[in-house]
Amino acid sequence: MCPDCFNKEYKGFPSHDDFERFEKDLDLKLRENKVEIYVPTGEGVIDYELNYRCKICNEKFVMSVPDNAWRGYFLKEENALKYLDDLKQSDRKTRNGCLVMLLIVTLVSLLSFFVGNM
Repeated sequence: MCPDCFNKEYKGFPSHDDFERFEKDLDLKLRENKVEIYVPTGEGVIDYELNYRCKICNEKFVMSVPDNAWRGYFLKEENALKYLDDLKQSDRKTRNGCLVMLLIVTLVSLLSFFVGNM
């Protein structure tokens, strides 16, 4: 990163006010022509997010806008890809854990039903 880039990445904006302050900084960098919006191509493209590139050092950033409980993020492109992969893994673990618990409850219920009818 260079002095014209962003000095901080966000894995989530703690409040709407924090996001608005960041957005003002982003808007200023866009108007000063230090940062540009770009359309990424190739492997690992996060196409539903907003993508930016520093015109000085070519560092690429990805922004997800906060929405209700979703806190959003503003990360370097490679960090955004890793962050989203980590979120997907966490979601899979949670889903699998819920399925295992449902299976256990079902088996215990069936076992108690059959033992009670003997």
